[in-house]
Amino acid sequence: MQTSKLMPVGYQDKSSAVYLSAYADTVIYEQEQNHKILRAIRFGGYPEMVRALSDAVYGGGSVRVEYAGEHMYLTSIPKHYQRQLSHDGVYAEATLLATDDEQQEDKKSKENQQDETEDEAQTSLEMPPRRCCIFCPQGDRDALFAEVDRKTAVPLIPEFRDYILDELEARGILKQLIVHSASEKLDAWVMKCDKEDANIVSVVEDGLKSGKIAIPGTVVNPHGFDEVTGVTSYLNTFGVTVAERIRSQFTPLFDPANEPLSDEILTINDYIQSQAGYSLYGPQLAVAEAIKRLLRKEKCGFIIAECGTGKTKIGSTAIAASQALKALHTKAKTFNIILCPSHVAKKWAREIAETLPNTVGVVVRSMTEFDKLYALYQKGDKSMYAIISKEKARDGYMKQPTVVWNKRKQSFVCPDCGATLEMPVTENDVSYMVPADQFYFKKEHRGNHQCPYCHTSLWSSVNPQAQNLWYKIGGYGWIYRPHANAHLNATKNPQLVERIQALIDHPERHFRIRGACRRYPLSTYIKKKYKGKIDGLICDELHQYNNNSGQGDAMGELFNASKKVIGMTATLINGYSSGIFHLLFRMVPHLMRKDGQFHSAPQIFDAEYGVIENTYEIKEADYSANRRTKKGKKQSRQLPGVSPLVFSRFLLEHAAFLSLNDMGKELPSYEEIPIALPMDTEVEEEYDTIEAELKAILKTDKKAAQKILSAYLNLLTVFPDQPYEQSKILHPIDGYTIVEPKDITDFDTLGAKEEKVLQLVQEKLAQGEKVLIYSSWTRTDSRDKLQKLLTDHNIATSIMTDAIVPDKREEWVEKQLSKGMQVLITNPTLVETGLDLNAFTTLIFYSMGYNLFTLRQASRRSWRINQLAPSVQVYMLFYQGTMQAKAMKLMASKLAVAGIIEGSFSEEGLAAMSDVQDMTSVMAKELMQGIRDNVDDIATAFKRMAIINPARQQIAKATPTPETIAPKTVETTSVENQHKLAHPVFGCLTAEVVAEQSKQQKQRKKTKARIEIVNQMSLFDFAA
Repeated sequence: MQTSKLMPVGYQDKSSAVYLSAYADTVIYEQEQNHKILRAIRFGGYPEMVRALSDAVYGGGSVRVEYAGEHMYLTSIPKHYQRQLSHDGVYAEATLLATDDEQQEDKKSKENQQDETEDEAQTSLEMPPRRCCIFCPQGDRDALFAEVDRKTAVPLIPEFRDYILDELEARGILKQLIVHSASEKLDAWVMKCDKEDANIVSVVEDGLKSGKIAIPGTVVNPHGFDEVTGVTSYLNTFGVTVAERIRSQFTPLFDPANEPLSDEILTINDYIQSQAGYSLYGPQLAVAEAIKRLLRKEKCGFIIAECGTGKTKIGSTAIAASQALKALHTKAKTFNIILCPSHVAKKWAREIAETLPNTVGVVVRSMTEFDKLYALYQKGDKSMYAIISKEKARDGYMKQPTVVWNKRKQSFVCPDCGATLEMPVTENDVSYMVPADQFYFKKEHRGNHQCPYCHTSLWSSVNPQAQNLWYKIGGYGWIYRPHANAHLNATKNPQLVERIQALIDHPERHFRIRGACRRYPLSTYIKKKYKGKIDGLICDELHQYNNNSGQGDAMGELFNASKKVIGMTATLINGYSSGIFHLLFRMVPHLMRKDGQFHSAPQIFDAEYGVIENTYEIKEADYSANRRTKKGKKQSRQLPGVSPLVFSRFLLEHAAFLSLNDMGKELPSYEEIPIALPMDTEVEEEYDTIEAELKAILKTDKKAAQKILSAYLNLLTVFPDQPYEQSKILHPIDGYTIVEPKDITDFDTLGAKEEKVLQLVQEKLAQGEKVLIYSSWTRTDSRDKLQKLLTDHNIATSIMTDAIVPDKREEWVEKQLSKGMQVLITNPTLVETGLDLNAFTTLIFYSMGYNLFTLRQASRRSWRINQLAPSVQVYMLFYQGTMQAKAMKLMASKLAVAGIIEGSFSEEGLAAMSDVQDMTSVMAKELMQGIRDNVDDIATAFKRMAIINPARQQIAKATPTPETIAPKTVETTSVENQHKLAHPVFGCLTAEVVAEQSKQQKQRKKTKARIEIVNQMSLFDFAA
């Protein structure tokens, strides 16, 4: 670089007779073949002249620069510079720096979309080809390399510096610019990046292959990268190194290979052995120990364990052990709460009785019973567990609208200030406010929650004994009785029309609102009266509190009232980022706030950790119009996908994961089998006709599209199963018939699904198995049809309906089995949690809903630790080429995403149908595969730590034995016996080791007082 004096700069537009001039002290340009491209310039002069000259350069005008007595013309790039102007009196200075192509694209995007929200920044995952400008101190290669690393997405390390810079310059990717400056000593470069930085990736890969660069500490010889051809092979080759680095950076709270179980855990395990006749498995004790240690320093912990791994015993053991240290020294007692589904409340009481010494578990259904239990706890010397169903916890007041109809104003007004209430209306893309009608108050929402003028609540509690002007119909909403006739045209459901007509015909009759009761929420009562007095809380089936719902709020209130909390679930996430947002804010709000999240803005969380699909509408400008093309966002929707960062940022330090495979017990094989079936020709033709007609409406009539979308999806989903007696779909605005499905078959005609179900049932019954059939769609007659079909073939079949109350379902199933039931038909939501259905080893999903929690829970009802059958098979039936196939693929994607968060990367069964391909998930999957191919994962470690049971076929014939079976002696280290050997690193946390640790603990405690064991359930009359 040569030093020069100030350089005259000029711009001339002969057509406009404009000539501008100034003096520059720094000029940077790129020399192309026949022209020079201006990359940066700094000049000064009179303010008006400087401003005009900067506008000329920014607009793309060519400038003339005189340097060393020679004139050169520099070409400017229109609107491709970042400008900075300053002036002091009569002198001004301008600096223009060429921006990177990607920055320019962002700038254009912002100009065209000023109302674009933050989440739209993540819609493009693809890096386009671009040029990047780099400025750094003269001769500073470290600064140059740092800038190259910052400009590209390719991971680089300082050890690559010399090779990367030399190779980039040699290939013409990195090009040095010409700098003339009178005051600055700097170098300038331009870097050309291909799409997805492919040219830079090629440089790195070539260097790794040739051995010119290497990752420090990963290879012993210079040829370690000979087999590396891409990211996958890289992770496969260096999986050990990656695993060791992870292991060194993340130290577990409890390492079962190097640490013994605590005395508290062993004491509880001994008690379980004495009461239940068996002890917990090593992995179960390890999870309990880890959660116990976590609760010593944190408020909450997660136990995310598969169905059948014994979460009830693990959770109760962990929280009791965390409280045991104080109890052993001070003989203190504790008062705890268990929040669970109603049908497992009594099961929890039994589990507490056989798990925890000197402890009582009692089912509580009201505030009075809770007060009684706490009073007995204060008088007695035992620890207490109040078992509350999630339904009772939030069983409070029902709210109704309190708005008043003003006859003079002919509108609803605020009952407090009398102001006219308005609602938004959109017509022809124009939004405006109009007086609110009664349909605006069908359900409570943010818009009608309070008066916008005086902020008075517009909803109050329902008095079920009083005559109300408002009446609620379940599944529809609130109706203003004096104007009930307006609702006759709002629904075509004959049952709703009948109930609305009854309101019109009997205006003076008192109609009792179903579900209305005068009751204060139990969770709110506990929070206000007992906050700080609750020592521990166990939230069973934690995923059921993940929504912004009343039961979720109840869990949040009990969480705030408790000192320590354990959340347990087998299905933490439903495949969407929104499925865990509210749960994280209730359980780990400090981590969410630290991450910059706001409870009022879940869309920001979804944009950062989920997958959002934005649809844009581009309107081309008219010819010769001054306005440019307009681009506006049409709609956004969430797709299955959750970033693994959710695990590392929010769950890693608070969660323990456990699967049945970790138990080290030889489990029955588990297989998910999707089966695609063809429709009958006539049914297929009618289905295609219906689909075409509805699609035409969706494309041509935007107003009606959103209103019929739900009916459209439901009809196309159930029609293949029941191609008869389907309701017609009416236009929501004009009222004419859009589609009236023809009756192709009838109740007695069998479809491909029914024939497949019959075939599977007969095959399984011939093998001595029992079959469980799930039918998710209640609007069809599939359950009755299947029952008739199977009964006609002399197969004992029963249907479980929702008329059987939750806490009686387990008993009902046992009773039906004793009567000889061979096939059970039910809705999966009725048995998704808590029930062990080990008698049924074949499960058939005749139809499937869209709830991933229900699918995962229901499909594991019989794959348990205590399952003695050799295999469990789950069949999922769907008609190919229909909405059912699309629903199956959607569930597969959600299942794959949930597995990624839980550390499972299955490529079998339903998950194999997934098309989730976001880059973060794919990288995580590759990483896991690379580690798994080289290092024993935790499942393998636990398998080697546990006792290997005999073959499943032998177990099925033998009676169950306690877990104190002696291990088999291994005399050889052949391949078939290697999996039976103890892992040399993790050690053996087998039944013998646990028993030995327990024996040593008892010897240490010979001088200590023994804990008296009594019948805990005899203290209370209302104990479940």
